[in-house]
Amino acid sequence: MYFVALLIVLSSFQLMALEVKDLRIPVRDKTELAATIYTPTSSPNRDKKFPVIVQFTPYGKSEAQQRGRYFSKHGYIFVAVDSRGLGESNGVFTPFIDEGRDGYDVIEYLAKLPMSNGLVGTLGGSYRGFAQWAIQKYRPPSLQSMIAIASVYPGYDFPMGNNIFSDYTISWLDFVLSNGQNKRYGNGDRWQQTYLRQKNSGTRFKDFDKNATHLSDVYQTWLAHPSYDEYWQTMVPKQQDYAAITTPILSITGHYDGDQRGTLRYFKNHQQWGNQLARSEHYLIVGPWDHSGTRKPKSHVHEAYFLPPSMLDMFKIHLDWFNWTLKGEAKPAYLDSLVMHYIQASGLWVGQTHLKSGSDVEHLPLQSLQIQGEVQTVSRYRYDPTKPIALPMSLDMTGSVNLPSEYEGYVIFETKPLDRDKVLFGRLEAEVWLTMNVADSDFYLDAFEVCTNSRPRLLSKARKRAKYRDSLTNPVSTPSNVPFLIKFKDFDWVARNIEKGCKLQFVIRSSQWHRQKHFNSALPVAFQTMKQAHVADIQILHQPQYPSYITIPWLKPGDVGKPVVLPLSL
Repeated sequence: MYFVALLIVLSSFQLMALEVKDLRIPVRDKTELAATIYTPTSSPNRDKKFPVIVQFTPYGKSEAQQRGRYFSKHGYIFVAVDSRGLGESNGVFTPFIDEGRDGYDVIEYLAKLPMSNGLVGTLGGSYRGFAQWAIQKYRPPSLQSMIAIASVYPGYDFPMGNNIFSDYTISWLDFVLSNGQNKRYGNGDRWQQTYLRQKNSGTRFKDFDKNATHLSDVYQTWLAHPSYDEYWQTMVPKQQDYAAITTPILSITGHYDGDQRGTLRYFKNHQQWGNQLARSEHYLIVGPWDHSGTRKPKSHVHEAYFLPPSMLDMFKIHLDWFNWTLKGEAKPAYLDSLVMHYIQASGLWVGQTHLKSGSDVEHLPLQSLQIQGEVQTVSRYRYDPTKPIALPMSLDMTGSVNLPSEYEGYVIFETKPLDRDKVLFGRLEAEVWLTMNVADSDFYLDAFEVCTNSRPRLLSKARKRAKYRDSLTNPVSTPSNVPFLIKFKDFDWVARNIEKGCKLQFVIRSSQWHRQKHFNSALPVAFQTMKQAHVADIQILHQPQYPSYITIPWLKPGDVGKPVVLPLSL
């Protein structure tokens, strides 16, 4: 039985009835997916046909009510679809596996609805963003437009990044796969305590599921692929898929978005391999937001506050996009630049013709950045995984809650205070020569802004596992106390005005609270316990034969880019 409800929505000029139905959509293997369809019905034009916007979600189709009503009010059929095996859909949910094929079938089904004009667009963020890229592997002919927001790139930014798993891996599976009483471990505080016990007791990371065995099939499969291998690579488009894309695309991410790396990788892959027309219609918006803020912009992320121009009206931007790509209306004037950036502190939106870091590049030897007094050729710290840690009392942007309690557990490098205001724009890079006395370890390099009378402010971060320093697919061994090079090439993208008198600070360490704990053993990290723990003595080299350095991309004066005016929330 279809559930039907009539909601009366007052538009600027007329009353428009909104019809809401639940329906079942069959896909090629006879599985039925549950969907809710929001259909505009205007009495003078009962036979009018509308374009379709569809969102695929593992979080329950009811989450899309606001969007459904909004787009229906503006002359679209909006459809929210439960991922297979979740919500009210049949089948079994295996993350990242079925979205492409299911998406193709759903899109072609919706294109043939009696009220559809045959043109379909997709919309959604995070996992819902990934689903759209997975669909691009299959190229449904009715797909004409997509808005991919904070898109997960499986194996590259979640559940692991640079082959270091996130603690959030198991709690996300719990949130998505559990129901009823099985959700007892889904509470964030309880998971935090579980993470703390694992880090301090030294039980195996792979045993997180022993009190949540309903998560084991997926969790253990993921941990069985600790490198970025074919298992992960088949989940996303390959070169030939990007080359075949014809769909206009709007990508959106933020400076503090946990899936920024994935969003930018999709964009850069398409710009590298796509055809010329498709590349020219793939736009990118990079704001200052965190992950959730990419969909509903926030005025701040913890202690990082943003000016009013950061508060974009995302509903208006999405509507403008679909009006152009699905209804043939004029392209929004603000889409004059392919890439649109928000510059923190100044509150400016600027445009670029392509994604490119600032060209005023500064290469700073680490030796010149030491703050421990006289210049040395080696900096040292010790990472002892046997030392107990405390649960961070809060999340902040200063980095202090994440630092080891002992100063010798990390090394800090700082620039000199700036002699003028400068705009940090793009991706930092670093090449660091190290030695260590253990078989393997992790390395985190975070960048902060430090100004007089204020706490450090996180700008960007990067991470590497030593044995995957050269390739995410092929591990290498690390002889004890023999110099080796780690290249940090994938810092988070950032755009921020750094004021005169402020400086940049760089912190190197070997552990972070929200990441899988490394016990410095040669075993796969998911199998390591406190019994295999080794204390790592790390030496950071900055000698003529081992030139460690940081590369900082500044914008040249006058090279800020074209001003962009985007719709703002009222």
